[in-house]
Amino acid sequence: MLTVTEPATDLQLLSEEELRVAAGLEPDDDSQDAALAVYGLQAAAALASACGVAKAGYDEASTPLRGQAPATLLAETLIETVRVKPGYQIQTLFLARWPAIEIISVSEDVTELTVDDWEVDIPIGSLTRISGNSTLYWPAGRVIVEYVAGYDTVPADLKSYASQLVGIYYQNVADPNQKHVEIPGVITIDRWVDEKSDSVMPDDIVCGLTRGGYRRPVLA
Repeated sequence: MLTVTEPATDLQLLSEEELRVAAGLEPDDDSQDAALAVYGLQAAAALASACGVAKAGYDEASTPLRGQAPATLLAETLIETVRVKPGYQIQTLFLARWPAIEIISVSEDVTELTVDDWEVDIPIGSLTRISGNSTLYWPAGRVIVEYVAGYDTVPADLKSYASQLVGIYYQNVADPNQKHVEIPGVITIDRWVDEKSDSVMPDDIVCGLTRGGYRRPVLA
């Protein structure tokens, strides 16, 4: 179970000026800001989907926010409950969101662990149970982790991908659900489609997200 206790305050990956430039406008041209804000949120959501960002609900304490929270690559505070089944030997828990930029607390059922009881791999977002120099198995039962995951500062390459998407949306070169778009002598776009989420994404962006480590590899 994954819940958001402190959601991102702004889901945009680009500033107003960056949105304008992405659309081919001057940085001080605010005539299309309303539409660009929508395109910016669409781009941010598409990138989050392409990266496999786990969906989460709002924590009860977050009232009046209720239901499913928007998936985002930006930093949020979350509580994740993992149930380790009896008989399973698990040394490393992979958190649903990454990078894990801060681990606030880790508990085994009602017992809170100290920072000497675990190690975190920030880029991959994983927790390994340790004791001194030894690696242990997580015990059967609930493991509850409160942590902050996502990006405080949007990396330059993510901004670049968001800008590319906004430019495509703004220019409206094609139905966004088309996998292949070709205007002879002008533009050719091949898009990757995530069949689970119907997310449409240019292949070059998908490759860049994979190279940059934004898409978590399949874990054995």
